[in-house]
Amino acid sequence: MGSSMGVRNRIVALVAVILAIALGLILWGTVLTYAGRGETPFTTGQESVDPKQGQPLDLEKASQQAENLTEDVYNGLDTTKQVIGKTEGRNEAIEAGRATASNNLRKLAERAEQAENSPNTSLSETDKRVLKHLSE
Repeated sequence: MGSSMGVRNRIVALVAVILAIALGLILWGTVLTYAGRGETPFTTGQESVDPKQGQPLDLEKASQQAENLTEDVYNGLDTTKQVIGKTEGRNEAIEAGRATASNNLRKLAERAEQAENSPNTSLSETDKRVLKHLSE
């Protein structure tokens, strides 16, 4: 009985060492991955240096792109319904989601136009990020 406890303790110790080594390798892999991008594992992409950050936001282009996307949201709707929307409820949810996305893009385009035409109107940081992404 004492012999089996010794073997069990050795197995537990060996498993602990293996887990510690695996954890260390994962940690080093993570650090090396982020180091290759010039970031640390503790920063988000927003905090890293963006070389395009100095470029001004083209509100007219971004607004036009958002307006164009309002109709693009419906591309592939029938295929999506066939593949995913096996029931009427799912099809309605798919259509509602696409309508909401289209409506949100249209509102974003309107806010961008207002900000462009009125110096008193400002956009939220989220709107600016989305519009910048759309205009690139």
